[in-house]
Amino acid sequence: MTAARRRPWLEHLLVLGALGALLLGYTTVVEGRDWWVTTTLVAGLVALVCGVLGSVAPRLAVPVGAVVLVLVLGWVFVPETFAGLVPTWSTLTGLWSSLERAQVLVMEEAAPAAAARPIVLLLAVAFGGLVLLVELLLRLRHGALLVGAILVSVYAAPALVSGETPSVWLFVVPAALWLVLLRVRTQSAARGWSTVVPALGLGGSALLVGVLLPPVMPDVTAVAKPWGEPPPQVFGRGINPMLQLGQNLRRNSSAVAATYTTTLDSPPYLKVAVLRDFEGRTWRPARSQAGDAFESRIAIDDDIPTTEATTRVRIDELRSTMLPVPYPALDIDGLRGAWTYQRAGLTVTSRSATTVGQDYSVTSLDRQPTAEQMRALSTGTGVGASLQTYLSLPGDVPAVVGDTAREVTADATNDYDRAVAVQDYLRDNFVYSETAPVAEDYDGNGVRVLETFLEEKAGYCVHFSSAMAVMARELGIPSRIAVGYAPGQAVGNDDDGDAVYEVTSDDLHAWPELYFDGVGWVGFEPTPGVGARTGFEEPDAPESDTSDDTTDESTPQRQADAADRGGSVTQEAVGVDDAAPTAPRTAATVGLGLLVAALLPGALRYVQRRRRLGGSAPDPWWREVEASALDVGLAVPAAGTPRGLADVVAPRVDPDDLRRVVTAVERSRYARPGTDVSDERESVRRVVDQVRESGSRLERLRARFLPRSLWRRG
Repeated sequence: MTAARRRPWLEHLLVLGALGALLLGYTTVVEGRDWWVTTTLVAGLVALVCGVLGSVAPRLAVPVGAVVLVLVLGWVFVPETFAGLVPTWSTLTGLWSSLERAQVLVMEEAAPAAAARPIVLLLAVAFGGLVLLVELLLRLRHGALLVGAILVSVYAAPALVSGETPSVWLFVVPAALWLVLLRVRTQSAARGWSTVVPALGLGGSALLVGVLLPPVMPDVTAVAKPWGEPPPQVFGRGINPMLQLGQNLRRNSSAVAATYTTTLDSPPYLKVAVLRDFEGRTWRPARSQAGDAFESRIAIDDDIPTTEATTRVRIDELRSTMLPVPYPALDIDGLRGAWTYQRAGLTVTSRSATTVGQDYSVTSLDRQPTAEQMRALSTGTGVGASLQTYLSLPGDVPAVVGDTAREVTADATNDYDRAVAVQDYLRDNFVYSETAPVAEDYDGNGVRVLETFLEEKAGYCVHFSSAMAVMARELGIPSRIAVGYAPGQAVGNDDDGDAVYEVTSDDLHAWPELYFDGVGWVGFEPTPGVGARTGFEEPDAPESDTSDDTTDESTPQRQADAADRGGSVTQEAVGVDDAAPTAPRTAATVGLGLLVAALLPGALRYVQRRRRLGGSAPDPWWREVEASALDVGLAVPAAGTPRGLADVVAPRVDPDDLRRVVTAVERSRYARPGTDVSDERESVRRVVDQVRESGSRLERLRARFLPRSLWRRG
């Protein structure tokens, strides 16, 4: 029994449904839904082209599909490069430039990243390309099995990037569609059960295992790599800065990231990102929540002394969309490009600008509580609903973590002393090592890593910050992890005599921040050999000269202004709106493409018919009669004589016209060379018109818009 004829349109419909479902799993990597609509529409149009041409002209399916993909992407993402409706060389260079921009965003943005146009373009290119790859694979005898491997890879990709396993339904739906694809590709069920049953049995078993096995398997750890090696100046990997912090610290070469001066009493940490969410595999960047407030507006108790300080930062060899700033930043002056405050952590990011060549001043708030005030603030403090996320822990935290936290804080009676006790325990009893975690195979920041770290007592900032943050949560203290740069080293003085500090790639750092009601988020330093341990002035220490009188009355208004403009610190508008939605233009473009695709078959048949009937040779006339009969659904033999076809169309046409056309065709084929053949073009036109009008209304519509003769392979 021969295999059933391939049906490309159905195969691509099944694959498109599977890819569309799998694309929903990328919501852990990219925010919003606009990108999903854009990507699905682009992939759908490419699938339509491949499905139609796969039936008519298989060799043209992939080349034409690739051209359509480029045209649609150009019209959606860089329409300004078109000359009317015609793409130019600038269209290709514009798309390539956007893809290069996407590479930087992928390496630097926190997951889920904003749906900037370059990232949406990257997804559209990837999934449109997958459709073309599927078309190539489905031409192979066992291509459906390879398509299954591709679908598994697409399912796993977001988990490898964000560390968050997609819903099981995002596996079940594509897997079921893949089983249907297998069934379509196997032999006819009437006589091919020996092939169908094993294929479906294997596929069904794989689906069952895929559903039942993940819950009992170890967690997926985010191990995504950049497209290539990131340039040396890139700050870690923004999808999750914790993932490659160790690799950056172990880098042999050292690059100067920035220099700065400050009016603070001591050089500050420069924060770039905040990690809040912890489910056991890794700390992930904080996702914005509706209840998040700008942290510079956190109520500070009236008796807590505060002053405003200015830090002037000049970026050297750092290329990032995340800006190093002291915490908490109130205002930023001198930036080029569009930058936005993030509510959680008060970090500053951009969708379009980078830190390259930036020279800016940051006004920050210096909070100066005493140790006695800190103890009073934390004693008996209740945690509100907005801070519950900062206390969340997975259920599989090893008991040793909580036991150790309670043991080292047994003598403390308040949260501040507990925090200091955990900090001192880690600094005094552990050693700093960037190589020990790698050698002993516990590099990372998951819960199992913490258990080994507490046993080995050696690690670097990732381990110390993660350990203290988890131990704080075990003690009921809200915590998170900040990632950025340690204070660096003084390298001289500027013209005003102020100390100039330099931070390098060696100063990349992670540290925990703990929340105290009335003061806000306070950074601690549990990593030995880095910075100074956090501690506030004790009652018997010399009094600070700082008083409430130094507080700038303009601060609340400045903070309100920042809130009104959505946290934007824009100093200069950018040329391209990376945040502009792409779905409406994509829908219009795809709609136009579908209209063209719907009219194209009929247009091709019209041109073909005019060409055949316009000549004087009888053979093209007869091919047109045959094509017209096919279009209205008549059973035309694949190989036959003119009289055989005449018998098929005879009931629907004038017999005299048909006889004259058949005679002319037979003479042209079988008579001696030089025999005169009468010009029967008028007769053949009447025969063709009669055949085309002989069908039902539905047959005539189909003959006009979806002519079967274009699909006929002779």
